[in-house]
Amino acid sequence: MSNATEILGTFQEHPAEPVASEAALEVSSTDMLQHWRRVSLSSDFLAKYYSFYFPYREKAKGRISREAAENSISFVLNELIENTAKYSNTPDTAVRVRVRLLERTIQLEVSNAVSVELADGFQASMREVLGGNTEELYLSKLEANLGEARRDSGLGFLTLINDYQVGLGFKFEKTGADICRITVQANMNCEEA
Repeated sequence: MSNATEILGTFQEHPAEPVASEAALEVSSTDMLQHWRRVSLSSDFLAKYYSFYFPYREKAKGRISREAAENSISFVLNELIENTAKYSNTPDTAVRVRVRLLERTIQLEVSNAVSVELADGFQASMREVLGGNTEELYLSKLEANLGEARRDSGLGFLTLINDYQVGLGFKFEKTGADICRITVQANMNCEEA
């Protein structure tokens, strides 16, 4: 990592849309790893909370339904929080989670501190994910992972893009000689496709 701060993908420091609601949570990656159920509890709670901004299926005209919002938010947040808990490898164990409800978008963010070495590898992997045909890359990675339990395949992010139409952005901030804080931002459309 050469610069103090680098951005990949569609990362929005300040949303262009008005913020209707915002929630933040900070937890320890150590706590998440010791009690793995806390990952899904956190994502399920935030998903349930934000689902109440959406109408029931029968009344959902032009917006996603409450059920679809809850399921999508929960799945995406769970994937993001799991990754931050698994890959935090510095004395700074803070995992930060932020959810913003915007006019047409739900913005989910997670951040954690990692070694610069780990950040460099992750950055290269995300360049590959963001720079190619995600469906072909998904199949290629899936085939390559058969029989191998690789942790750095990018399949989770490819699933978010392909199955949930999530726009991903990444911010890499060098916070020390050997430490980088990575913020992953997932933008989900609130309107029906």
